[in-house]
This record gives sequence, C-alpha cells and structure tokens, in this order.
Amino acid sequence: MRKEASLEQWKGLYEAATRLKELKPWEKLWDMDLIAIQYGEEDIVFFSILGREGTAYGIVTYEGYEGLNNFLMLAMHQQMNLSDEYTAFHQKNLTCYWGNRDELSDKQRKIIKDLGYSYRGKNQWLYFLSFEPGYCPYHLNSEEVERLSGYFQDLELALQHYDNSKTKVDFENGNMFLFSFDEDKKTFDYGEAPLPFTSFQFGNLMITDEELLADLAKVPKYNAVLEADISVVGAKITDKNYSRPVNPAIVLLGDAASGTVLSFEMPGPEDDLIVVLAEMLIGFIFHYGAPQEIRVTNVILEAGLEQICDVCGTKLRRVKRLKGMTSFMQDMNRFRM
Repeated sequence: MRKEASLEQWKGLYEAATRLKELKPWEKLWDMDLIAIQYGEEDIVFFSILGREGTAYGIVTYEGYEGLNNFLMLAMHQQMNLSDEYTAFHQKNLTCYWGNRDELSDKQRKIIKDLGYSYRGKNQWLYFLSFEPGYCPYHLNSEEVERLSGYFQDLELALQHYDNSKTKVDFENGNMFLFSFDEDKKTFDYGEAPLPFTSFQFGNLMITDEELLADLAKVPKYNAVLEADISVVGAKITDKNYSRPVNPAIVLLGDAASGTVLSFEMPGPEDDLIVVLAEMLIGFIFHYGAPQEIRVTNVILEAGLEQICDVCGTKLRRVKRLKGMTSFMQDMNRFRM
C-alpha cells in the first residue's frame, strides 16, 4: 500500500536539496564522476551529478550495487545497442532535478507552494522523481522521501570534504570518491577508491530442468529465421492494481523474411521480460520445431536465449537492427499517436 509523504517530510528533503544546490557540485563534477557513500560493511549509495554542461541540473541517486549496475547500463547503452526507451524502462533510481515550471506536475507545484518556496527562471524549480523498472517516473512516496533526505544530508558532508580536501580522483579510469561511515555513523573516512565494477553486469538465463532440456534437444529442425525483441511502448497506463502508472513493454517473436509477428505478449511490470521471451521461444519450438537461426539486437537478449539455442542447435546471431520488428513497432507507434 502506497503511503504519501507528509509536508514535514517534504520540508526536510527540500531543505537538504537546497543546501546541496548551494554547493554547486556540477561546477566540479561530471555526470560520470561518481560519489559514493558507504554505511558499514554492506550498504552503499552512488550519486551522479548532472549539470556540468549547464543544460539540466540534478542529482541521481543509485542504491546498492544493483544501482551501480543500473547506472552503467545507462552509461553504456549505446555500446550495447540498447534503445533509449529500453534503457529508460529499466532505470531504478531517485532523482532530484532543478528544472522549469512546465516540467512539474500539479502535485509537485502544490508541494512547493505549501512549503513556501518561490522559484523564478530557467532551471530553478526543484522537484523529485522515482524511477522503477516497468513503470513511468512518479512522485516519491513517504519511504523514498525519508531515504533520500538522509542520503542528501550525508552527501552534503561528503561534498564538503571532497571540496575542502581537494582530493584528486581519477574518475576517467574507473575510480570514485568514497565517503565511508562506520556502522554507528560516529566516525567516517574518505578518499579515492576503485569502483566495484566498471562494466554493466548481466547474467545468462540458465534452465535447470533436465527433462525440459532433454526434450528441447530432441525437437526436429524448422527451416525458418526468427527475430526476437523486447520493445517499450512508451505509453502511460493507469491500473488500480499498481501504485504508479505502468510503462508497458512488448515481447516479440517474428519471422525475419516476412516481418510477420508470430507471437507477442505484454507482461506486467513485475515480470522478468527475458524469462517471458525465453518461454515464448520454447513454446514456439515445441509447436513448430527449432528454427535455423534467431536474431537479436543486444547482448542482454543474446544471454537470455543462448542456452536454448545451444541445446536446440539453433544459430543465435546478434545484429544491429531487426528489420521486421522495426517495421512492426513503427506501425504500433503510428497507431498509438
């Protein structure tokens, strides 16, 4: 059950963010220069500072190593041939922006008014968004406001020490500025440290059902070349079953020669899209046979289907563009517009 933040909670967050703005961290850091705060042995939070180029000011907060991996997906999405829509669909962070008045919702403007703040001019309006995979960006809930308030108070201290100590950090070669608290937050340390990892981490989907694998290995071949893809619709769907608007994705399997879509599903935001795609392919294989070749556009999809293709003797090929699927999505977008 979603719980909205109280005005007092919002006050704490706005005060903390306003103090951070006064430090002007974007004058010293680029968006790829990560500041990290570690709490004891386990918990760590990463911050990316936006605005060095003077176009959009903000602070993006990534929680845990999963958050760092999320940041690296965003940073490397062009290298991995991931679309902007697919990358945005998978973002998980808490973001603070200083933007323009027309960027804010009525609810965000009301919070500012109720707090007694008054902003004028370009890139001055302070607001916050929560990003969750499968959903549209949305207002922070009570728990998120509390967490971000605490993070920002600690980030203020970290940025002050980064500035005053004039610590030199080789950000370009995979290092970060790490500010570390002990478990009770009574003492802290800071300095340059290597990032835990510097490339996006993805895992192969592994089927452990030996009977299923044996059945797949016996399926006859089918003379067809397929395209497999996951496309993000970019729509905003409100459903009473979810606490925020859904941004749906479509899982697709199509014929490469004709561009015909053979199968598609629109999973819920809680579903693993790679698992849905794998199950769709397995269903196709048992019905028609193992295709000669399957084409995908990126290494994430490739890792999800690799085991199935190996077992079935199907060639799995990564290509820059899927002609059939691209045409289908263009038609979908024209219909939606």
